[in-house]
Amino acid sequence: MNTVGAVVQLFVVSRLIQKIGVRAALFVMPLIAFGGYALLAVAPVIGYIRAVKIAENSTDYSLQNTARQALFLPTSREAKYKAKSAIDTFFVRAGDVLSAGVVFAVSSLALTTRTVALINLALVLVWILLVVAIGRRHRALTEAHRGAGAATHA
Repeated sequence: MNTVGAVVQLFVVSRLIQKIGVRAALFVMPLIAFGGYALLAVAPVIGYIRAVKIAENSTDYSLQNTARQALFLPTSREAKYKAKSAIDTFFVRAGDVLSAGVVFAVSSLALTTRTVALINLALVLVWILLVVAIGRRHRALTEAHRGAGAATHA
């Protein structure tokens, strides 16, 4: 996973973001997850699970992280400081605790791999809707930032 992530970060991420943009890059990870969980719902084979997790994790640490950081570019210095601080200290750790709770619930309920994959498919659809909303907000911020920059240079 680390090797794949490093190769993607070194040779793919900058080119892909230049070609498709930050907002479109945000869709890559949920699409990989959707395809992976759809595959696991149909054929829950351990080799597929491993390949899906490698693809997800390497994309998360390379492309997804870069796109997530790029979302802060059109924001003010103060907004960056407050938002990044809250995300890095609270939300990441809360997500870790939530993940542990999900693992506990799945094992307690003895859910099958197929059932977990189907639940994850529904969650990925919600994720895609959130990416659409984030993309709209980013577009508005970018356009406002460009407009403010053009007004200062005039």
